[in-house]
Amino acid sequence: MSDSVFSFRRLSRADKAAVMAISAKIWEGDDYLPSSFDDWVSDEGGAFNGCFVGERLVGFGRVGFVAPGHAWLEGLRKDPDAGVSGVGKALCLEGLRFLSAAEGLRSIRFSAYAHNPETIALNEAIGFRRLRTYTIKSKRLPGGADGKEPFGKPAAEAARGTGAERRVSRAASAADRSAALDSLRAGGWFDGFRLESWKAYPLEASPALRDGDAVFAASSPSGDAAGYLVGSLDPLKGQANVVAFSADGPEAAAALFGAFEEAAVSEGYRYFESICPRRGELLPTLDACGYVSWESEDDFLLYEWPPARLGSLPGGSAAG
Repeated sequence: MSDSVFSFRRLSRADKAAVMAISAKIWEGDDYLPSSFDDWVSDEGGAFNGCFVGERLVGFGRVGFVAPGHAWLEGLRKDPDAGVSGVGKALCLEGLRFLSAAEGLRSIRFSAYAHNPETIALNEAIGFRRLRTYTIKSKRLPGGADGKEPFGKPAAEAARGTGAERRVSRAASAADRSAALDSLRAGGWFDGFRLESWKAYPLEASPALRDGDAVFAASSPSGDAAGYLVGSLDPLKGQANVVAFSADGPEAAAALFGAFEEAAVSEGYRYFESICPRRGELLPTLDACGYVSWESEDDFLLYEWPPARLGSLPGGSAAG
């Protein structure tokens, strides 16, 4: 189908039922769009675009910003029952047209799942290039009212029998948080980006640690530092993120992950996720603490529009 058959406009609250109908068909009904919709349609700085054939919504996608000048493409969805082709490409190009009018644009990026070859091929054909590869590990603890099936294991259960416990406290002081950041960077985290909720926040324009982060510190029985964990809560996607961690062994890791899980569950969060670089014992530590891969490791792909081509974006502005 030719792109000229499609029309585009920004979605509004009146489109919620149509968006939810498509979202219900994504990931077996486990899509995050229901909790993100209201925030996206009210974001005046970005564009939550709908793709229409006549009056029928056949797909949508969002352009937002993870930091000033740093655009992020996300939420690209096509109605699997639409019976038309080219929706994903048309939405991506419409997002680039919107960004062609943005001032001070420094980067355009998005993340892709390694086992989604259609999305990868589409965006590489348009001109996006792969920048980094990471691994997603996650778990869902039992007890949620949504009835979703749990998977993985609680950290305390997964690490049972590892030996002496480590004491964990919240790292509240500036000195403690600075020590945590130094330790985490040495362990391979924050190499250009802070990663959470399927997004990559560029450290050149946003902080590695945020005021709302939960920073936990583990100490050995003798009082020496044994590790750190940075966690965050994302109400728009309904998940708790392990942003970064370090540990001197399984006991410290189990204590840190257990403390964060307890704190997140008390706030109503039961789905946990970490986007992890392939460094040292980071991935085995996640495995030991009950986290699992979806289909394989090395499944989080970070793409960007080549910086040299920022001046050659598709012309024109987004409709609506």
